[in-house]
Amino acid sequence: MALKECYNKHFIMLSLLFVLGNACITAPVNNADKYNFLVFLICGFVALIFAFLAYLIPINKLTALPIFALCLFTVGDTFISFIKFISDNLLPETPRFYILLPFALILVYLGFKREDTLFKFSLICGVLSVAVVIFFFLSTFKDFEFKNIFIYKLPPLDTVFSQSVFYFKSIIIPSLLLGVFAKQEGIKKGVLLGGVSLGLLCLAVTVLNSVLLFGIKFAGFLNYPYSMAGSTVTFGNLFTRLDGFLYFVYSATSLSKCAVAIFITKKSRNILVP
Repeated sequence: MALKECYNKHFIMLSLLFVLGNACITAPVNNADKYNFLVFLICGFVALIFAFLAYLIPINKLTALPIFALCLFTVGDTFISFIKFISDNLLPETPRFYILLPFALILVYLGFKREDTLFKFSLICGVLSVAVVIFFFLSTFKDFEFKNIFIYKLPPLDTVFSQSVFYFKSIIIPSLLLGVFAKQEGIKKGVLLGGVSLGLLCLAVTVLNSVLLFGIKFAGFLNYPYSMAGSTVTFGNLFTRLDGFLYFVYSATSLSKCAVAIFITKKSRNILVP
C-alpha cells in the first residue's frame, strides 16, 4: 500500500538521517586532502542521480538479489562503523558484544514493526539532529578558517578517484536503497530528491565543521573529526563537554540507515521466495 502523502515530511527526515548515516562519524577520512570537499560535492550530485535511477528500476526477481546484497553491505558497514566508534571513544574497556547487543535489539524491534514506526522515529530524530548540527556549526563558527577550503586549480583525475572511494561506499551506493525504498512506499520522486538533497546539505555542514575548524590535513588525520570538533564546544562552567549530543545523532543516523536496509530486505526476500 502506498504511503500517505502526510508522511512526506517523515520520509524527508528519514532520507536526511540515512544520508548522514555512518558517514558523519568518520568523514573526512584519513586520505583527505585539499580537494576532498570538492570531491564530496561531486559525489553528492552522483548520489542524487543514483537515487533517481534506482527509483526507476523495476523490482523483480532479477533486481531483488543485488538489492538484497546491497542491503546486507549497508547494514554491515554502518553497524561496524557505529560499534567501532562507541568502543573507541566511549567504552574502550567494554567487550564489543555488550555494545552491539542493545543496538542489534533495537534494529530487531524496528524490523518487526510497520514502516510508520520508522517514519515517526525519523521525524523526531531528524528534527533534533538538524538542530544539533546547526548548534555545533554556529558554536564553532568564530574559530573557522575559510581558507581551509580554498583551491586554485582542478584536481587530477587520480586524486578525484582516491578521494571519492569513501563517499562512493558511504553515500553513492547506499543512495540506491533510498530510491528503492521510496518506490516501495509510494513516495514521489520530488520528495525523494528533496530528502537526499537535504541530507547531503546536512552532511556537508558536518564535513565543513571539521575542515574549517581543524584544516583538511589535521581533520583527515583524525579518526572521528566531527566528534573532535564537537568536543571543543563548551557552555559556561557547568557544561564543559557537549559532544554527547553528537552521540545521539550518530545513534539516530546509524539506526535509520540500517532500518531502511532491513525493511527493503524483507520485501526483497518476499520477491525471491514467494
